[in-house]
Amino acid sequence: VIVFVLDQATKVLARLYLQDEGSVSVIGNFFRLTYAENPGIAFGIQIGNKTFFTVLIGIASLAILFYLNKIRGELFPARFALALIFGGALGNLLDRIAFGKVVDFLDFEFFDFIMHRWPVFNVADMAITIGMVILIVIVLLDRGQDQEKQVSEPDGETSESV
Repeated sequence: VIVFVLDQATKVLARLYLQDEGSVSVIGNFFRLTYAENPGIAFGIQIGNKTFFTVLIGIASLAILFYLNKIRGELFPARFALALIFGGALGNLLDRIAFGKVVDFLDFEFFDFIMHRWPVFNVADMAITIGMVILIVIVLLDRGQDQEKQVSEPDGETSESV
């Protein structure tokens, strides 16, 4: 809920104060607030069937909500990651349904030697990205623990049965 509300509030402010301004420097060229409307998917990639994509995001959001309910009371980091992804997906989904596009406004200049500017993004995009990184770390750590168990307990034997 916090991600969704923060995302929607910042997008309203971007529409009100940045739409006519274009771009406002916050920290020199490193960080600017730049109003951009994204009718595509992440990083402005255009898609053919926007309705299908919007329905797909809605189904994925429902699946995340179902799974969040299913793992209630379990691993906090996994629930937190899924909540970030769900809040971000819902924020961008609402924009797609209401406006046919997503408002982006956070504009950073990272890695000037690779690309001139990082694609403009929003709070929902940040939440989705952070949630995905947390999930990847959880999966990698869980895999490492599973492999450790297999090495320490060959043939499925436990220390109690030996």
